Amino acid sequence: MQMLDWNDLKYLLALFRQGSLKGAARIVGVSDTTVARRLAAMEQALGVTLFVRSHAGQYVATDAAKAMIRHAETVERETLALHDHAGQQAQGVAGVVRISSVPIIVNRVLTRAVRDLLDAHPGVSVELVPASQNLSLSRREADLAVRFARPHGGGLRTKAQKLGEMGFAAYAAAGADADGMAWIGYDETHAHLPQAHWIEKSRPQVRLRVADVETALESAAAGIGKTLLPRMIADADPRLQRLETGKDARLPRREVWMLSHADQAERGSVAAVKAWLTGLNWQ
Repeated sequence: MQMLDWNDLKYLLALFRQGSLKGAARIVGVSDTTVARRLAAMEQALGVTLFVRSHAGQYVATDAAKAMIRHAETVERETLALHDHAGQQAQGVAGVVRISSVPIIVNRVLTRAVRDLLDAHPGVSVELVPASQNLSLSRREADLAVRFARPHGGGLRTKAQKLGEMGFAAYAAAGADADGMAWIGYDETHAHLPQAHWIEKSRPQVRLRVADVETALESAAAGIGKTLLPRMIADADPRLQRLETGKDARLPRREVWMLSHADQAERGSVAAVKAWLTGLNWQ
């Protein structure tokens, strides 16, 4: 058996977590042909098959690969901690932290506040990932996640902390006569969202349906209709005006939660970003 190239472990982990060459290549930052070549080199060096293709075309780890992955995750965790430690010796807290959240939080909250974090910790780099789907912390698709609503899954190693609550109100384009406007609601897949439920129950005239709050905001700002939006975000947008909904209207509120993985607890860069997120105004 040939000596294993430890640099190939990142390809092994990426392919296991993503299930496809293209997904693994995106995570590592190389081409999918490079991932395939490194996988073949690992299999040749070890003399075992690491992945098999399913009927759906997904790469599925063999027992040999799963045994390696447990060790590879330990190496990854220790490497990240070592990188943070080395950076801290040189310039204080250091490291790369990947944050995932829904587009409206990334675009309207995090990007507008992240300069304070970067100025306070010059050795920290942040990757902001706007994603409507929940990225996996266990598979290291993100280091931290900020999500609406309290999570009910994620595994025993996932830690959740409530950041605050966002109250919603009705909005339309600034200067528009909103009385005769139809409502912007949500498609069937997202009908369970509190703001979607309120619109359907209270305001039946819906002419446009969307899949996320960011699209609802842009549609309202364009004058297409009126909708419910987080007050802390919509009040700061000069393109929008807040509408009266009546004293008896029980407008929804949505909790905001931060998720982290227990294995990242010792990383100074992650701790710094968590402290920054906790200090933001989420009301």
